[in-house]
Amino acid sequence: MSRREQMFVGSSYCLVSTDVTTVSCLYNSSCFLSCHYKTGKATIIHWTYMTGGDVTVHSFYYDRDQLKLQDPRYKGRTSLVEDQDTGRPTELLLKNVKVQDEGKYQCFADSEEHGYKTSTVVLQVDAPVQRVDMVRAGNSITCSSEGVYPEPELTWSSSPQSSSTVQQTEEKLYNISSSLKLSDMDGDLLLSCTVRTRLNKLTTTTIHFNIIVDKYQSGT
Repeated sequence: MSRREQMFVGSSYCLVSTDVTTVSCLYNSSCFLSCHYKTGKATIIHWTYMTGGDVTVHSFYYDRDQLKLQDPRYKGRTSLVEDQDTGRPTELLLKNVKVQDEGKYQCFADSEEHGYKTSTVVLQVDAPVQRVDMVRAGNSITCSSEGVYPEPELTWSSSPQSSSTVQQTEEKLYNISSSLKLSDMDGDLLLSCTVRTRLNKLTTTTIHFNIIVDKYQSGT
């Protein structure tokens, strides 16, 4: 094993990153993390998850993947992708993205021609709002949405606003719900409930007479 390989294999290290990028990845999808280095073939590529520790994500040297030190949570979910023009492995493919994957990643790339360079990628996970439901029970109506990330915000078109209940699942996704007392409202009402995250929002609108009639859903 060369001296450069010994810099990180089986040991801890600290490097100053010169490139920082942020990528947004959809929950349960595949995501590409770019590793920037100068022209020429990298003899060593080492990806590390830096948030809350120093976890090996993927290593490449001796012209092949080296996964003995790979953290178990990344097993079977990573691979290096070569650039079609240069044939150089420039991206890390991360499959089946989970909320727990969110955080800071560092790529160490070393070539005999240009030396080493590090890149930092901040991965954000998004599970967009897919559906907003309204259900009437007695004199109250409840608006809810499930499987959202990051923690969403729920607002009503009515006043006063009702407080929301937020729960986090084992997968770290959020379920949110809020209820309004219909007895506190006078006359016929057009009620709208909106659930939003940093990625999107979805609104459900209902008409309140003596019954609730669902009209439409609209999203952005």
